[in-house]
Amino acid sequence: MERSRWRSCLGCLGIAVLVLVALWVGLTIRSFSIVGVAVLPIEGVIQSGESESALLMETTGARTVARLLRTAARDPRIKALVVHIDSPGGSAAAAQEIYLSLRSFKDRTGRPVLAAMGDVAASGGYYVACAADKIYALPSTLTGSIGVIWQSVNVGRLLANWGIKPETLKAGRFKDAGSFFRSLTPQERELLQRMLDDVHEQFIADVAKGRRLPIEKVRAIADGRVLTGRQAKALGLVDVLGTLEDAVRDARQQVNLPDTAPVWTLQRRRSFLDRLMGTQFAPPLPKGILTEPLLLHMDGRLGVGASTLFWYGMTNLR
Repeated sequence: MERSRWRSCLGCLGIAVLVLVALWVGLTIRSFSIVGVAVLPIEGVIQSGESESALLMETTGARTVARLLRTAARDPRIKALVVHIDSPGGSAAAAQEIYLSLRSFKDRTGRPVLAAMGDVAASGGYYVACAADKIYALPSTLTGSIGVIWQSVNVGRLLANWGIKPETLKAGRFKDAGSFFRSLTPQERELLQRMLDDVHEQFIADVAKGRRLPIEKVRAIADGRVLTGRQAKALGLVDVLGTLEDAVRDARQQVNLPDTAPVWTLQRRRSFLDRLMGTQFAPPLPKGILTEPLLLHMDGRLGVGASTLFWYGMTNLR
């Protein structure tokens, strides 16, 4: 009698396990049978490394974006990608890395990639957009600003007034070019200008390639000027004046999905502590900004101009 009862219990448990497995398999198959569009946000300053959130600034990290794109490329549910850009620019190398990651995503998957601009998609933000098959912008979006900038501050006299005299030892004629403690020599100025010109030419070439425009036409407007979305469309730098929703609708149509097809946002994985607390610890400034010598620059959001493709020149020289 006791043995029969145990057999009945084990039998019921086995049936329950089989039912749960069947439900899990069914839900898994169903989840992978649902297809839709993914949105990749590019927000704040573009930098190398990981994306970060802070009280005063959002940053998009090229390493994070590349990882998200590799994951998206392996996901059969994602049939099209919309890159939503709200960024004044950032590191030239990081913007270039995201541009190349997006082109690699297109080559590997053959899926449509559209870009939708928000308030601003200037310099590095526009660089990223050029990897898309089609660019949407609002009429009042600030974009363009195809240029590269390097800035330094000479505080030598200020320190001298306080009786402070910096001492520098170097091995290599140009090792301290751009030092905060003295002015540039003519030779250093020429060297740095040639480097900036080289990065600028790479920017121009990638814009021309991505937009399928003659390189001379791009070069003629690649003087750092800021454009509205409407002006950019007239020059061929933007395809359509519209919203993010318009771009998502277009993406659905390109892959024959209904208007009800889901939209997923590609986001970096949060830590266990972040998920447990329901929020993220937000330092005053992103770690990348604090640990890397970001050269001084004001972007369009601060009302001091919008030529905002930062260049981490000092990082590359050290």
